[in-house]
Amino acid sequence: VKLTEREQVFMEFEERTKLQEEKKHLTAYAEGLKDILKHNPYLSAKVVIGYQDFEDFTCGQQFYVDKTHFITEWIREGTKITLITRPRRFGKTTLLSTVRMFFDPRYAEHPEYFSKLRVWQDERSRSMFGSTPVISTSFGGCKGIDYKQSIRGMMGQLDTMYAHHEYLLDSPRLTEEDKETFKETRWGLFHNDTGHIENSIKKLCELLYKHFGVKPIVLIDEYDTPLIEAYTDGYWDEMITTCRQLFHITLKENDYLGRAIITGVTKVSKNSLFSDLNNLLVATVTDDIYTDCCGFTEQEVMDALKCQNMDTMHDVKEMYDGFIFGKQKDMYNPWSICNYMRSGELQSYWINTSSNKLIGEIIRRHPVRSKHEIEQLMAGEIIHKEINENVTFQYLDGDENSLWSLFLAVGYIKAENVVKQGESTWCDMSVTNREVMGMFRYEILAMFENGNAVYNDFTKALLSHRMEDLNDILLDIAYTFMSYFDVGKCPPERTPENFYRGLVLGLIVSLRDQYRIVSNRESGQGRYDIAMYPLERNKDAFIMEFKVFDAKKERSLEQTAANALKQIEEKNYEAD
Repeated sequence: VKLTEREQVFMEFEERTKLQEEKKHLTAYAEGLKDILKHNPYLSAKVVIGYQDFEDFTCGQQFYVDKTHFITEWIREGTKITLITRPRRFGKTTLLSTVRMFFDPRYAEHPEYFSKLRVWQDERSRSMFGSTPVISTSFGGCKGIDYKQSIRGMMGQLDTMYAHHEYLLDSPRLTEEDKETFKETRWGLFHNDTGHIENSIKKLCELLYKHFGVKPIVLIDEYDTPLIEAYTDGYWDEMITTCRQLFHITLKENDYLGRAIITGVTKVSKNSLFSDLNNLLVATVTDDIYTDCCGFTEQEVMDALKCQNMDTMHDVKEMYDGFIFGKQKDMYNPWSICNYMRSGELQSYWINTSSNKLIGEIIRRHPVRSKHEIEQLMAGEIIHKEINENVTFQYLDGDENSLWSLFLAVGYIKAENVVKQGESTWCDMSVTNREVMGMFRYEILAMFENGNAVYNDFTKALLSHRMEDLNDILLDIAYTFMSYFDVGKCPPERTPENFYRGLVLGLIVSLRDQYRIVSNRESGQGRYDIAMYPLERNKDAFIMEFKVFDAKKERSLEQTAANALKQIEEKNYEAD
């Protein structure tokens, strides 16, 4: 088809107009990227996975979100010891390595590592660059099936810490005795001599002070890993004794400590670990300090996607948004965002990065108590709960709120409308985001099913009168879960009876759709401990009496049991 000259002019004009509009759009987009990169210069770099040390990002060739404003905030805040708790894979390790490289005098010749970043814009922070020695270690590798194996991991980390400061052996400011102390401590750590653990960081602080003339900064990452492992694998007493002494000597009895930052997932109770630290600032997920220093803000995610040429913010928000730190909402976990930008696929990345051993242990011990509320959360509902962010491991079994406190600490649920009252925190809780919801649906519910096994076995044995099976189940529970402090004869004398009554009530609660279960009610001429009234007349009814063995009046447990049965008959407990 031949075009007239007039038609051809119109077509060329229309095409040129479209090109000009596209040019304007691209120019504006490029200017927008230029403005983003001015404030966050490494967002357009290649996204790689698995790097945590700030030194890996100093080349400027890898994707990095600038969090160096934390250093400025930390300098201004001024508290001597800071504990920061955040879920796993939220950049705590990278944050500490950034602090280490900023202050360590050995990097003083490399201001270019920080000159493009936010910390460099603050004059006071800039003046402190390369001015303070830093001791850095991590307890993330302190894992094992027993205390011996776990403590070997801790000594390995402390030995590596000493290896980073071997230059002290050439220091003209250290005496030969000082250098011998360095060698002896490192030799002991290398050869698994536990006697060197407690004083290892304090001694290194003193040596660094003598060499530099400045009290060092101490950084301890994943401080709670050995304690969580010890609790779940049964060597808590040994591990808490070692850790308490190490932290006491390092942070309290240390005249050569400048400042310290400790990071972890949970806030271990002061009574367990930091009992005598008065100069401790704690930043948990509900506190309003350092709220955006770990994890990506929504603006940072939007900017990163633009710089990576990905126009998918709506989908990303729907899948990964939801974490809340203090009043800072719409936080994202870096692990999922980086994996998504690298692969382009909306998958569950973060929930598969760590073990849920501790949560599984609590669910296994108390499966019935929280299942209904878990199901509410999975239905998208909000539940109002009291939590205690001070995790006291030795009391987790008896603390109804321990599961919710841990869910919040690890990031599985988020807290809104937070109200703090002393040690307790009241808040509205909901599942963090769609990624976590999938984990709830499969992994957490599976834990409940595993935990219900002991309940089901007990009730089946009870209803079918299999006495030997009942004995075996109760023996297994006693050996596995009970402490002398739960069941021992301490005043008042009825304490063990109350404990076992509560235990059995918990075991039979799943029968409430078949029985009316009543505890400690008057009937006949006294009070029975537990009665089970069948809702169907053709089923057996049960009366239970709990007795403490009295060595003064009874020859054996069998006689104690016979006296209990006699009491049921004599006091006519079956009257009603």
